Amino acid sequence: MPELPEVECLTRVVRVALKGGRLLDAAFLRADLREPIPVDEFRRLLVGEVVEDVFRRSKYLLMKTRRGYGVIHLGMTGALVQHDTAAPQEPHTHAVFRIANRRGRESYLHYVDARRFGRISCLAGASYESHAFFENLGPEPLVCPDLGGHLFNESRGRKQPIKAFLMDARMVVGVGNIYASESLFRAGIHPEREAGSVARARYGRLAAAVRETLEASIQAGGTTFRDFRNADGKPGYFAVSLNVYDRADEPCRRCAATIRQLRQSGRSTFFCPVCQS
Repeated sequence: MPELPEVECLTRVVRVALKGGRLLDAAFLRADLREPIPVDEFRRLLVGEVVEDVFRRSKYLLMKTRRGYGVIHLGMTGALVQHDTAAPQEPHTHAVFRIANRRGRESYLHYVDARRFGRISCLAGASYESHAFFENLGPEPLVCPDLGGHLFNESRGRKQPIKAFLMDARMVVGVGNIYASESLFRAGIHPEREAGSVARARYGRLAAAVRETLEASIQAGGTTFRDFRNADGKPGYFAVSLNVYDRADEPCRRCAATIRQLRQSGRSTFFCPVCQS
C-alpha cells in the first residue's frame, strides 16, 4: 500500500502540474471504486475551476478550488499517472482528468487502480478537517512540533505493542508497515514492547527516527515494491536503503545479527533482536 512518502511524492508532482491551473474536465470510466464516486458533485466543485492548492493530509491527496476540494486516495494499488492523451494507456484506468497548468499547457492525469480499493471523492466548502475522512486523524509526523511528547502522552496505560500503536492513524498519520519497522529499528525499540512501557526520552528518539525515515524516503522518491508510481510514472527508490523491512534472515547492517520476522495484527514485522530492546 502506498504510504505517506509515496503520497507526498505524488502530491508534489501533481502540485507542480496543477496548482494555479485548471481542471478542464473529469471523465469517469466507472461509477465506483471502494465506494460510489460522486461524479456530478465532483464536476460541480472542480471542473472549470482554478486549482488554488494541491496538498496531502495523511494518505489523501486534496485539490482545493474556491468551491471545495477534490479528494483522492490510492488505496492499495492505485496510481495517478500523467499522459499526453485522454485514451487509457493501461488496464484498470478508472478516471481521466484533463488539466491545464498555469501557462495553459494541457495534459491528462489517469487514475489507475487494479484492486479498486482507492477513493475519488469531493467536499464542498472552505474547510475539510471536520469531514469524516479527516476528523479523527492524528497529527502529521513531519510538522508536529512535539511528536515525541504527543506519542508519550497518548501511550500512557496502553498495553498494545508499540508497532501497532505507531501505525494507528488516530495517534499519528502516515506511519505504515514499512516505515514503522524502519523507525523502530532506528530508535532501537523492539516492536513487541508495550506502548505504555516506553519512556518519554525513547519516544523522543522514536519521533526523530520517524521523521528521518520518512524524509529519507521522500527525498529518494518513495518506496516501491509492486505498484507505486509518481504522477510522472517514475517509481520510488528508497527500497534499496531499508535496514530491516523484507530482510528476514539477512545480517543486520549495524551489528550483523540475523534479522527476524514476526506477525503482528496480520502483518509482517521485521526487527533486529540485538539492536532493538
